[in-house]
Amino acid sequence: MRMPFRALLVLAAGALALPILAQQGAAGRWNASVDTPQGPFAFVFEFAVDAAGKLTGSMQNEFIGAVPIKDGVVNGSDISFKLTFEGGPDGGAITIGYTGTVKGDELAMKSKFEGTPPGGGPAEMTFTATRAK
Repeated sequence: MRMPFRALLVLAAGALALPILAQQGAAGRWNASVDTPQGPFAFVFEFAVDAAGKLTGSMQNEFIGAVPIKDGVVNGSDISFKLTFEGGPDGGAITIGYTGTVKGDELAMKSKFEGTPPGGGPAEMTFTATRAK
């Protein structure tokens, strides 16, 4: 039996879309909070993922505004990126590297300061972000 052209086209498009859909696990809005000596610090990640596995987006908070993601990569369910904050305590930039693993609607994250963290805080921190509904 001969397959209609339209059905063949739909199957081909679906097969081509599978790698893109697999990488969309990180895409979207993620809510997170970490405990600090001054109390909880809540923030939001907004991620987009292209077909090549490039992660873009931002981290935002009501106090600092939006900070764009740099060097973002998605590899399966794992992500990595950097955030650079201008105007650190010594007037220079502060860069923090992030790695994480998406598991459903949870994103297990680890952050690590490049260099000495300001104010003697921890150089590394782990936290979990949850997908915004």
